[in-house]
Amino acid sequence: MNLITKTVILPKAGKVRITFYRDRRKATKDKTTFSLPFDIHLNGKIAIGEIIYSPLLRSCRIMWNEPPDDKNIVEETENFIKEFLFGTLMAITEPIDSNEADKIINNFKDFFWSSIQYTITGTGACVLMIPIGSRASRQVKIIIRKKDTGDYFFTDDGLILRSFRPHERGQREKVVFGAKKIGIEVKEEELILNSSAEDLIQNLYKFIQFVSAVYLFYLI
Repeated sequence: MNLITKTVILPKAGKVRITFYRDRRKATKDKTTFSLPFDIHLNGKIAIGEIIYSPLLRSCRIMWNEPPDDKNIVEETENFIKEFLFGTLMAITEPIDSNEADKIINNFKDFFWSSIQYTITGTGACVLMIPIGSRASRQVKIIIRKKDTGDYFFTDDGLILRSFRPHERGQREKVVFGAKKIGIEVKEEELILNSSAEDLIQNLYKFIQFVSAVYLFYLI
């Protein structure tokens, strides 16, 4: 939304129409301060100004290029603009274009891939180590094994349920209930999800989501 027009009735000024030109907004290099042009239609006359504001410091001042003739109107208009600025203008988000979206997603994929470590054990299992909450010291361990049928299964090697302390029995039961609800089996403290080769990636993602959620909500 590059153009915002607001018609208001101010006690001293009467009916005024204020237009904010977001397409002409400028920012300092570090984006701590912005300038936002605006104009006011008042009794057939136009007053032109600029808002200098800092979202970081929650402050702003009005610079007039062509101010209204009446000082009382100037003060009343400035007060309204400041209230509108912090109540509405600063709450409006910026649009994300397709190029920026592509960059965000590609950077995320690169970051996610570079953060995952994996090893192949002597028995041919693939062990994934995935950091949780951007902390390398906290990692989810997921083991992928292949059956002689060509299907796969994922397991946490029993680490999650064994991490709950005796007084956390209620939380542990919630985890077991949630696991079974989405098709994850529980065998001797081990969480297991079977998968066909065709659904391998979708099921692996589901297993990672569940295990990560348990760590974030209960074990970190």
